[in-house]
Amino acid sequence: MTIKPPFRIALSVFLAVVLLSLAPIATAAPPSGHGGGGKTSCTQKAPGVVVDNTWAWGAPGSWGLPGQTLKYAIDVINYDAGCGSSTFAVTLSAPSGFSVSMPSSTIPLRSASSGYIWANVTSPAGIANGDYPLTVTVQRSGASASSTSSYKVYSSDTSSPTLYWPNPADGTTISGRSAHFAVTSSDDHAVRSIDLYIDNAYVATTACDNVSYDCSFSYDGSLPLGPHTATFRSTDWMGNVGVLAVSFTAS
Repeated sequence: MTIKPPFRIALSVFLAVVLLSLAPIATAAPPSGHGGGGKTSCTQKAPGVVVDNTWAWGAPGSWGLPGQTLKYAIDVINYDAGCGSSTFAVTLSAPSGFSVSMPSSTIPLRSASSGYIWANVTSPAGIANGDYPLTVTVQRSGASASSTSSYKVYSSDTSSPTLYWPNPADGTTISGRSAHFAVTSSDDHAVRSIDLYIDNAYVATTACDNVSYDCSFSYDGSLPLGPHTATFRSTDWMGNVGVLAVSFTAS
């Protein structure tokens, strides 16, 4: 018997269907670095907190006159691993009579990240000199952390600020009429401002913040070719003045 072409085609299709039904079914492997469910593990840890200061490296606290408002930078740290974002509540407690204001008392942070909360602390007018403790607490879902700082009240000061790292350096020659002026200043309490004079003419002022313990001045300007003198004047909160003058040439 001769098999006609249409029958051969139907037989081939039937055999192909049978073979496909017998083949093993392939399954997709989970993405690399994930568990069988494709999810990462989440490990929650207690938060961390550090209060930045204005008085020397590693020495907590900030100097302020009676009645002065000081700003404190509170660094909140989320030590979670593999978790989503969490919101942390921040509080700052101060001695009786001190005023505390915080533009925001909460901060959302991703795992393994950090961010700043700012706090303004004002001492009472007429308060005695002394080191007054401040306590910062960070909380999230029952876990908390705390850090201490201080408000150092003073009412007298006779030491002038110091200035260093001037630019241009004394005795140097700069190319062209454009110049970058910079200097850094520190004080035994706190620097209030830095002024720049070029050839005895006032040019610019930087008002120093009270978060970093030293103050940096920066200014870009142009001047005629030839010899010049740049004078940096640093003033503290009691009016004491430190002066640093440098001579340079623009060519």
